[in-house]
Amino acid sequence: MRKPRLIGILSAIVFLVIAYRVLAVYTIRYGECRPKPVDPNLRRLTRDERGQLVSFPERIGFPRQTRPLLVMTYNISGHNQLYDKDHIRKIAAAILSVHPDIVGLEEVHRKTWQARFHDQAQELQQLTGLNIYFGPSLSEAGGGFGNAVLTRGTFLYATAHPLPSFGEPRSVIESVIRIDGATINVYVTHLTSWGKFKSRSRDEELVCLARHVQTSRYPYILVGDFNAPPGSREIQHFRRLSPAEMCGEEIGISHPLLNERIDYVWADYGWEVRSARVLPIGPSDHYPVIAELFWNRG
Repeated sequence: MRKPRLIGILSAIVFLVIAYRVLAVYTIRYGECRPKPVDPNLRRLTRDERGQLVSFPERIGFPRQTRPLLVMTYNISGHNQLYDKDHIRKIAAAILSVHPDIVGLEEVHRKTWQARFHDQAQELQQLTGLNIYFGPSLSEAGGGFGNAVLTRGTFLYATAHPLPSFGEPRSVIESVIRIDGATINVYVTHLTSWGKFKSRSRDEELVCLARHVQTSRYPYILVGDFNAPPGSREIQHFRRLSPAEMCGEEIGISHPLLNERIDYVWADYGWEVRSARVLPIGPSDHYPVIAELFWNRG
């Protein structure tokens, strides 16, 4: 009798989780693509409309680096805290082992039931000693989930823009960070899931992302969980739009269960990519991806 009862309980839990996502999270249509307007007289271009690198005058104010800027993207699977109370502590330990300058985080929860009503952004700030900005994709009764940026630099500006999507709401963080005397734009996103079934939705989101980064006045970096491998049609389309350079062509698998790379660091064409790799560490179902970048002023 115990086994049928256990199966019944597990089935009820699965049903409740699915019902919660469909009724409380999923939407028929979420967000519109609305990049901020840009004054062409103020914009500091890093490339022309064909994606070709443009020389920079010294007035851009980007000081010569003495070491690479270490950038990380990490889908932390914040909902795992529901069954592992130490999940965020383990995530923080994985981040600290790398000593990154900037980290883009996805699936961060703030006071949701999946996170045991903990504020994961606040906890990560305390555990890492880094500054943080949290940008919600979904807000619900006293909490929500979305993306975040961790950095040892200083935030000059940060906001979250909704992305056009079906199903689970998606967004992109646009932040301006001052670090080591340089000012840069950092964008963090998490695109819609469900594999090839949602490829058209991801393609729309990627076109929107290209429009967002092209408004940048500063050298920029785009990171996140794109939920699509490099060979997918939507990623190939995104690359043809020439918004940014993929850091690392063949760096391995970032999602072991899917056996695919779906997590990326993308860099403005003024960056020299010294290295990029997947790190097989941490408690998440994703591995973090890191890249070392030098600004090449020509």
